[in-house]
Amino acid sequence: MTKPILYIDMDGVVVNFPEVIEDVPFEIRQKCIDWCNTNQKHHSDFPGLFSHLSPKKGATEAITILLERYSILLLSTAPWGNISAWSDKRSWVETYLPMLGRKCLILSHRKDLNRGRFLIDDREHNGAVSFADYDGQEWIHFGHGDFVEWSQIVDYLMS
Repeated sequence: MTKPILYIDMDGVVVNFPEVIEDVPFEIRQKCIDWCNTNQKHHSDFPGLFSHLSPKKGATEAITILLERYSILLLSTAPWGNISAWSDKRSWVETYLPMLGRKCLILSHRKDLNRGRFLIDDREHNGAVSFADYDGQEWIHFGHGDFVEWSQIVDYLMS
């Protein structure tokens, strides 16, 4: 029997993505601040930023458990103005989520075009909220309501 497809967003769900520049990892913060000021850009556009981010608490353990029941693909959006983010995200997956195997990352600005049983995402943007418009598909709004942390999601999806 084929496992149901579970899509998981990266930034803010699996990856500790800095919402504000003060939360950028210490080892690159000043370079990032200087670059942002010089280029008048957001910190998410800083080249190499994504390779310095750590996993969100409980994420890797939850994914290991969920692999028992689901076929997991990461479905993420990379900032259009940060070309290195695309390859940095791929490298991040190899480093922190080797249990997913190869070719488990989809980068798209239209998440609603993908078909699967669930999408775990923390934001309504890039088609996440529309994912549930299709029969049998459900968007799990990470960080909100009953899904504030990974243990709650594991309990829900494994029950």
